[in-house]
Amino acid sequence: MREEGRLDPKRYFLGFVGLLLLIAGEFWFGPKLNVSVWKGVAVSLVLSFASYSIRFFLLSRNFSNAVSAQLGTNVLFFFIQMACLLAFLSRGEGEGFVIGFFIAHFANLLILVFAR
Repeated sequence: MREEGRLDPKRYFLGFVGLLLLIAGEFWFGPKLNVSVWKGVAVSLVLSFASYSIRFFLLSRNFSNAVSAQLGTNVLFFFIQMACLLAFLSRGEGEGFVIGFFIAHFANLLILVFAR
């Protein structure tokens, strides 16, 4: 039996696959959006998946020091995501990239809420 409020990696990964299927369906069958929106979605999902996979790995190996591990990965991936955003914006990507980046980022946060 799992503890109340503890994040379940299986439920997160299941939600992530569902989000990927939803976004793939929107990409193939939805209205044609700017290419930079899809670049932002893809980059955000890759970074989010990497950050939470590393977080789940650290929590499974070192649960006694879970607060430090979560804080460390939050700070690390905040700077990684900020650097990614700045790198793409300095290359000339428009507002479509930022919109896609934040849409996918907040969709991933919704998965985290429902994976508890």
